[in-house]
Amino acid sequence: MTAPTPPAASAGPAGSAVRELAARIYVELVGRVMLTSAENKPNPVDLAKYCYKLADAFESIERDAQKDALAKMAKYDVKVDDMTNWKK
Repeated sequence: MTAPTPPAASAGPAGSAVRELAARIYVELVGRVMLTSAENKPNPVDLAKYCYKLADAFESIERDAQKDALAKMAKYDVKVDDMTNWKK
């Protein structure tokens, strides 16, 4: 019997990107937080939820930045005459 696929992983390429980023963040945070000698360590489940929130926020900001960059690029109108002037 196979394990069910998590909802984020079955959400397509965007969902798997968020899942992969969340996993990387989780591994890094576990290494930093859980392996210390501090007495009050966070719950691993809460830490995983936080990592998903961070990854989702990062992906959202990245999508917005790409939309802004595409909008700026669409405004440029380069013509052949412009390029010949660059050689001078």
